[in-house]
Amino acid sequence: MMRASDFRAWLTLACILVVLMPASPGWAREAVVTTLDGRTLSGELVTQDEVTVTLLISGIKTPIPRRSIQDIQLMAAPQEQYRQMRAELEDSDLDGRYRLAYTMYEKKWFDLAMSELRSLEQAFPGSDKVRSLQTVVQSRLDRQRESTPNEARPRTDTHSQDPVTVMTQTPGAEQLLTKEQINLIRVYEADVDAQPRVTLRPDTIEKLFETYASDDRLVKDQRAFRKMPGYEQLGVLFQLQARELYGEVVIQQDSPGIRGFRSRLHQRYVLNYCATTGCHGDKSPGGLFLFRVQPNRDETVYTNFYILNRIQNSQGAVIDRDNPSRSLLLQYGLKRDAAATPHPDVPGWRSQFVNEQDVRFEQYVEVINQLWKPAPEYGISYRPPVWEDEKTDEDTDTVGE
Repeated sequence: MMRASDFRAWLTLACILVVLMPASPGWAREAVVTTLDGRTLSGELVTQDEVTVTLLISGIKTPIPRRSIQDIQLMAAPQEQYRQMRAELEDSDLDGRYRLAYTMYEKKWFDLAMSELRSLEQAFPGSDKVRSLQTVVQSRLDRQRESTPNEARPRTDTHSQDPVTVMTQTPGAEQLLTKEQINLIRVYEADVDAQPRVTLRPDTIEKLFETYASDDRLVKDQRAFRKMPGYEQLGVLFQLQARELYGEVVIQQDSPGIRGFRSRLHQRYVLNYCATTGCHGDKSPGGLFLFRVQPNRDETVYTNFYILNRIQNSQGAVIDRDNPSRSLLLQYGLKRDAAATPHPDVPGWRSQFVNEQDVRFEQYVEVINQLWKPAPEYGISYRPPVWEDEKTDEDTDTVGE
């Protein structure tokens, strides 16, 4: 016969599992997990049981031991979040509804964003900023549908993360970021104080003035704006948060943070340590793959940068911009007795740093410290590659930008 204490424990667990269940079959639910050490992890809830909660974070399935969890919160389904936010806005509130559509876009809920934008287009047919954002969202939807089989396409209520490309052989240059995606990362990471070489096309400037003419932060004299150096023009776009125009900006050089990553962290450490054969340069345990094809090309550098920036697990972020010395990228290179987060015990692993006072460790910490905080959401579509033996049934439902 079950004791009262056992029954209470079972009932508590059952309640937790019910709370964690998605609201409807096929709906991807966003969960926020707070661990006992104060870290917060958010992503799609994949599976859960009495031992482990697994989240999909940036396309990577991240198991979190339940014994390390302090709190779990399930976010409302995307359609419900949209409905609640929309209910607070008047039909005539162009700016508020535009911000709502942009929020849906940033969350990668493109169908919901497009639904609101189409309604806005009917209510405000002359709005250039609505039309501009609608173009951006439509391109994301087109890309999403082109890259997704019919049976795996997302529902409008699905919160999507970066999906994965399952590999059976080592990927090549065709799976690197495109020049357009690299340029967009450059824009988001740009430091205007460093006066980078930036070009805004005349038609982009026209769109800027048409969309933000009433904003006091925009110079009223368009001719004076056109005479500004490109980096100053970009600074105005940043102030206005005119993200729908970032993709039209052309920037010809790396930010100081990316330069440091390229010449020091990537070239000396990532390629020579993390991305080697037998580690993450081939069929490695854990599934993470880093590229070595033409290692100095922008495409290779930025693809590895993007992958490393997107990955975190229950132990932390691979690149932790808030606390660079705790970046798993560096912690995993320390001797196990000196690491706050030791590298998993896998065959062939070797340390690179004696301790955190190692000169190279300190140099790499400084490189990460030069990156923008917090890490930007670039809004690009890219599928991080993983190996076929890492694939599970749930991976076939992982779709999105």
